[in-house]
Amino acid sequence: MAPSPAKKTTDAVPADQDALSVTELAKGVLARDFRPRAASVRRLAEAVLAKQESPAKPKKKKKKSAGKKRRLAKIPGQKGKKKKD
Repeated sequence: MAPSPAKKTTDAVPADQDALSVTELAKGVLARDFRPRAASVRRLAEAVLAKQESPAKPKKKKKKSAGKKRRLAKIPGQKGKKKKD
């Protein structure tokens, strides 16, 4: 009798989940190739937290160009600024 289509048999997944890398373990869990053990879930959680705690590189600020300064349009009939002596 052939195995039912509901059950997947994968030879690529080793019996020992600890032998998998964190990314392979996460992909296997998401693809539902196997059910993770508590130790595997703990290892995934530690990897996520370690990635969040790692210092991110500071983003470089863009320098504003010193191009020409824009002036507002003059309103007809208004007096200009008074010059101080």
